Amino acid sequence: MVVENIMNRLTSLQGYTAINKIDKGYSSDTKYVVTVDDTPYFVRLSDLAHHDKRWIEFTLLQDLELQGVQTHKAIEYMVLPDNDLSTMVMSYLIGTPADEIIPHLSDTEQFHLGLAAGKELRKIHQVKAPKTVQWETLQKEKFTNYLQSYQQDSYQIPQEAKLLSFIEEHWPLLRQRPNTLLHDDYHLGHIICHQNSFNGVIDFNGYDAGDPYHDFYNLALFSRRHSVPYCVGQINGYFTQPPDDQFWRLYALYAAMNVIATIAWTRQYDPQSFDDALARIQLILEDHAYFSSVKPLWYAEN
Repeated sequence: MVVENIMNRLTSLQGYTAINKIDKGYSSDTKYVVTVDDTPYFVRLSDLAHHDKRWIEFTLLQDLELQGVQTHKAIEYMVLPDNDLSTMVMSYLIGTPADEIIPHLSDTEQFHLGLAAGKELRKIHQVKAPKTVQWETLQKEKFTNYLQSYQQDSYQIPQEAKLLSFIEEHWPLLRQRPNTLLHDDYHLGHIICHQNSFNGVIDFNGYDAGDPYHDFYNLALFSRRHSVPYCVGQINGYFTQPPDDQFWRLYALYAAMNVIATIAWTRQYDPQSFDDALARIQLILEDHAYFSSVKPLWYAEN
């Protein structure tokens, strides 16, 4: 594949002056920043087998723009059968992933970044979901698979029985949940900052549909370790009133389920980071007093 030949076929990129490959993330897609008249564009090349999903993503970006969400603008989509590829051209969000700059921000700046991210997440959840799912059934299937993998692993979670009992007790909460568009990977690495302020959210390629509260699971799994003020801000920005008990019970349920899922997923796909995963899991367990508490200590103290 000659990348230049592909870029030459895209109307929106005529006269480009630079192509820079992006080597980041777990996706099998290849990604580039292409410059045209000093304007950068984000280009994603995907295997044609993923065409249906990528086309839906392209139309979702259009819907997100109409909703006022700060993210990539959908510019051009083209199928290239002879290259077995689909191509997506989007606007490029200028800035730096929040996880790279948040250590250098004050607590107040971190909190306000979280507020903006929470308000943006609320807008994302106003967009019509691309499909309707049987949420409880889907989660049961996924969790059962992760649990089976975990039970075959040599590592055992501290106070495992307590964790599994908590999940079983709270499982009925998954029934009849709302069905909205989910970003499904909403964390600091996908929040873009410019001049120390929120400038948008990226990476909707893992979009899904289901319970909007599920989009908070990365607070427990990733963002909390980077910044408690950010996490408090994201929750406060999302809700116009203090979140109710049902939110916290679902938040804790998803956190508990992700303890199991993280062990199984990391062992299979990213074993070199297993120790890091265990550190994140331990933090979740401590934050919830080994799931004696649904509200994490870091929020209760703020």
